[in-house]
Amino acid sequence: MARLLLYTDLSPSRPWLFATVHANRALLADHGIDLGPFRPWTCELIPSHTRFWNVAQGGGVTPPDLIHALKAVQDQLDAGRDALLMSCVLHRPAHQALTGWLQEHLDRGRHEVRPVFVVGRPVCVLEQRYREMNSLIREEVGQQLANRCGAVSLLLEDARREWGEANVALLADLSESPAAAPCRDLAQRLFAALGCPPPRLPEHLPRHPLFLDSREGRRLSRALEVRENAWPELDAGLFMDCLKATEREWGTDPVSPLALRQKLIREGAADLRALEDLLHLSAGDLNCPDRMDWLASRAEAAPEFLYSQPLSGERVAAFAAALPPAVREPLRQRYANDALLLTPDQRALAAALDVPEAAAPPVSPEADTAGSAAIGEPVPPVELTVLTMTYNHEKYIAECMDSVLAQRTEFPVRHIVLDHHSTDETPAIVAAYAERHPSIRPVILSQHRLYENVMGLFLRCRTKYASLCDGDDYFTDPLKLQRQVDFLERRPHCGLCFHPVSVVHEGGGRPPHVYPPLALLPRGVREEYYLADLVQENMIQTNSVVYRWRFTDGLPQWFRPDLNPSDWYWHLLHAEKGKIGFLPEVMSVYRRHRQAVFYTATVSALEHRRKHGMAELLMYRVVNEHFQNRYFQRLGAMANTVFLNFLKLYEEEGNRTLLDQAERNFPEFARHFWHTLEIIRKRDPDRTFSG
Repeated sequence: MARLLLYTDLSPSRPWLFATVHANRALLADHGIDLGPFRPWTCELIPSHTRFWNVAQGGGVTPPDLIHALKAVQDQLDAGRDALLMSCVLHRPAHQALTGWLQEHLDRGRHEVRPVFVVGRPVCVLEQRYREMNSLIREEVGQQLANRCGAVSLLLEDARREWGEANVALLADLSESPAAAPCRDLAQRLFAALGCPPPRLPEHLPRHPLFLDSREGRRLSRALEVRENAWPELDAGLFMDCLKATEREWGTDPVSPLALRQKLIREGAADLRALEDLLHLSAGDLNCPDRMDWLASRAEAAPEFLYSQPLSGERVAAFAAALPPAVREPLRQRYANDALLLTPDQRALAAALDVPEAAAPPVSPEADTAGSAAIGEPVPPVELTVLTMTYNHEKYIAECMDSVLAQRTEFPVRHIVLDHHSTDETPAIVAAYAERHPSIRPVILSQHRLYENVMGLFLRCRTKYASLCDGDDYFTDPLKLQRQVDFLERRPHCGLCFHPVSVVHEGGGRPPHVYPPLALLPRGVREEYYLADLVQENMIQTNSVVYRWRFTDGLPQWFRPDLNPSDWYWHLLHAEKGKIGFLPEVMSVYRRHRQAVFYTATVSALEHRRKHGMAELLMYRVVNEHFQNRYFQRLGAMANTVFLNFLKLYEEEGNRTLLDQAERNFPEFARHFWHTLEIIRKRDPDRTFSG
């Protein structure tokens, strides 16, 4: 019988144990255990499955991505494979909700549920949770954390009651420090509880701030990447080993509030004794030990010291000097490539690493010249940046980069290629091209964060002009960029310039065609169009545009990175600043294929709206608010098509969840839709609609 293994770590050793599990995936697989699916854009540095617990607790409609993940788990179990889910959730109601959720969705006659808990000293866990936060914790949130740390025995009793005492494995972690550390014995006991032989331990400390004792150490551990950019590649294990060795002389201070720790020690005594009984420990084994009296008696560091004060220059310099060349040089390159985006901590470390100009705060874009050039920067100053987002485009990304390299221009071109944590060979291909071509600036994200794709890409562009080309598209005319820049130079009143593209459908099915068709352009073929034309219809394909870049000083607070589809929004923001130029030549290819985000739009309008309709309505609302209702009638008409698709889904399936959600979230468009529908009913009384 296949087992669902629910591993919850409530101990200071969690980062090490999680890393050990990941390092031994092959060993686990050989013994019939597969890790459950991860949601890459919400994963921690060491991925877990915490979302299963959090969503179950929320109740209501289960999100589609979680339904898909649950089905993947079910498929593993049905195939006779054990499935392992990992979390660090302290919240008792979340565990209770997950239990009910699993009881509802799993066949207990066919599958077993085996919870495994690793439990540590509650006072250490409280301190660790504070250390994990990179910001201030509100007093009420801190109190909630303390309450949860003081009620772990109740959580364990719940699990034993629901799943059976014999099915719940309880392991004690007697670590005497909040900082995580290698723990061979505990790792062996964990794998034994899972039914596996002793694991292979990681050779180095994984990259995680919880392995460090000092404020400086934890902050420096977060300085390894610039906005998640992990290029050039470096050995994060060596970085962490060096940081851990350097900070041994720095000492440590508690982060959690003294009053909260003392309250937990005082009021949590009963829970502590209950925990020790459950774990078959002697009384006092989970106490805050005498040699850690500093944790029980010393006040926390002042918040302004923790989060606002600059790092000690002396300590940063000592760490930088200790870095081996295999870490030092790639880190210098990272900082040089992204000098405009460095945090204060990164600027301090960059200064110690002697990175040119990177130690100073960002200045105006005019300063981005040969004298302040980053490593690998083309000279003279770059005039145009090609911005590329790519994800699992190993079949296409080389052709995209080759087409940019083939451009013949009178000015240097920088190509920023942002890969948001592809699972195929895309990052390796991008990195290889960058090694050969200094004009290519990779942004290879270490995590797949939902909105980092836009923000991380646009923030790095500070040139006069910008062009877009997604990783699965390419340019066909080597003079494309020169022609568009020449056009904009001749017409300083234009904010952007576009051209038609050839739309190619992968796998056949439809022949190539040109978009937009010249016959369908608003008011005919012209050299210039207006914002109002673009509001009527998005006639600009992404890889056809060159912007007179309006964000050379960085992105404003009102910029929305979370919109989808987004290119229309970007076009509108630039058309707001000037007319829209047009060149009639086809100079690029736009691919449509099954992996593309909006492929469903070419197959089924209803399925496309089921998946993307809410995001589309959000786009219309944001645009409407930005332009202060100037184009509401047109935007309302576009929103009507989404509402109509939701209504059709209700008519066909009897489920009006999407329709109800759209009415709640977008009431102004809902009123417009129902009003329009009423007008149609009056004109055509025989037509009927549900709802």
